[in-house]
Amino acid sequence: MGIKSFVIALLFIATVSYFIPVNNLKKNTAEKDLPLVVFEKPIMYTLDDKSVHRIIIAEQAVKYEKRDEMFNANITLKNQDPTKDFNSENLKADLIVKKGDVYTLTNNVKYKRDNFIKVDTNELIYDDIKKIAKNSKPFESIYNTHFFKGTNLYLDINNDYITAKNAHFEIDVDKNLKGKK
Repeated sequence: MGIKSFVIALLFIATVSYFIPVNNLKKNTAEKDLPLVVFEKPIMYTLDDKSVHRIIIAEQAVKYEKRDEMFNANITLKNQDPTKDFNSENLKADLIVKKGDVYTLTNNVKYKRDNFIKVDTNELIYDDIKKIAKNSKPFESIYNTHFFKGTNLYLDINNDYITAKNAHFEIDVDKNLKGKK
């Protein structure tokens, strides 16, 4: 009788313990996104067989498994397409997050293409492959000597196409008239 009571008690304890939830500690540690490498004051060059085509200078760079974060960063992208008539593009921001070929720039963002396009804003998403820059914040830009400002910028650099909401565009007419006089 004592053994029978013991087996029934074990069966009851096993059944109750089966339904008690257990936290998986390995899952919680796997969800944390820990940096793989941290660089202090890095200068990084991307090379191919012909030249240097990307230069990154930052106060700090952190490499994660699926993204890179750069703080107080300055990125110079050299033109690799001989059909395009510019030398380089420059991206500057307090924080740049790079996932694949898409850069997300936040706080004090400055985009510059040679000396003819300059954009100042607080947010910019730049696709390095498609050469498209866009944002949803107010911006100010200069195209040659013309002033352009608004919100929700969409700049297709390959097709020379730009749109914005609440746009204000000022054309420097004096420069155009000087050449015709």
